Amino acid sequence: MMVIRTFEGEDMQDVLRKVKKELGTEAVILGSQTRKRTGASRESVVVTAGLPGIDPPWLGKTPKGDPASSSDEETRQLREEVATLRETVLKFEKEWGDGAREKKREDVRSVGFLTEGADEEAIAGPKEEMDVASGLLERAGVRGDAREDLLKALRSVSYSPAEFQDPERTGSLLQYLVARQIRVSGSFLDRSPKKGALVILLAGPTGVGKTTTIAKLAAGFTLKHAKKVRLINLDTYRIGALEQLRIYGDLMGLPVDVAGTPDRFLEILGAGSVSPEDVILVDTAGMSSRETGKLRPFIDGALSQSHLDVNVSLVLAASAKTDDLGDALERFMPLSLRSLILTKLDETTCLGSVYPFLSRAPVPVSYVTTGQRVPDDIEVAHPGKLSQWILGGFR
Repeated sequence: MMVIRTFEGEDMQDVLRKVKKELGTEAVILGSQTRKRTGASRESVVVTAGLPGIDPPWLGKTPKGDPASSSDEETRQLREEVATLRETVLKFEKEWGDGAREKKREDVRSVGFLTEGADEEAIAGPKEEMDVASGLLERAGVRGDAREDLLKALRSVSYSPAEFQDPERTGSLLQYLVARQIRVSGSFLDRSPKKGALVILLAGPTGVGKTTTIAKLAAGFTLKHAKKVRLINLDTYRIGALEQLRIYGDLMGLPVDVAGTPDRFLEILGAGSVSPEDVILVDTAGMSSRETGKLRPFIDGALSQSHLDVNVSLVLAASAKTDDLGDALERFMPLSLRSLILTKLDETTCLGSVYPFLSRAPVPVSYVTTGQRVPDDIEVAHPGKLSQWILGGFR
């Protein structure tokens, strides 16, 4: 049964402390709002938090047991999602876990390995054998060379013609092949504090959701990991961008600094101003891929500081065209990128067009965002889940 409580405090940080104290670090924020208090000069923050029987999917954790029975609608949905995922895993283990299948598992480690230098006639096979797989990829929006590479890889597996005609089995294998081609980096917090204060700088085109993503990360790091978080804004061109970040900072009780120059940026990040346990989230101006040089002095300055662990991540919208994604990555790569964040998965019903980009990206995916709710709609990227979304559509 999900335990649900409502908490009220002077600011978001105050409320989050109360949530953690009563419900622990596994609590999930279900909603938040501000409320005008009678006789008070400022509004209070009201948060509804819950403690589910299992870890919610957005935490990126593997459930450790069956969820408790509950009539709560959200818990029921979570239970169904976990059951479906468990069923998929068990099915996969049954098909691929025994010794008789070991060679097949090795054979499909890499699509590139299977197709590079392969004899076209040897792996072609009867065209009708690939009709089911081809149809699955077409409906998912996976086309072009990426589609052909997957079909070649599929033909290289020692399946019988009857097995190739089984949509469920073929879909399961395609999902595995797709997942093998997607690189992920894990959470930003999966690191040693010995590297120094963690500076996470989000760069990317205009309108991809950088500021909202920073708010989600900040809230999650504060609530789930009790981190000391600071926000820095480098976007001095748009007043609205700074105001939005200040609003998030005020709600969460986090300091917000503005750095209009590289020198000011380094001053804020000085060795005497930050500690190795700190997390500093940096928002930047939305810019075209031809303007990336403006960020270079800021990033170079931070990278030169031994007390800082700098993570520059490129934020891209899943709804963008494949060519646009590739162009943006190519132009932002000189900024010493360490990861990608894929946003707005909820704004597209077809993620298949993203697969060619992800399968060839030289940097891994760290997080994905799936809606507007802060901090709920963000999760650590997982290749299996991305593969499910790519082939089955985002739900």
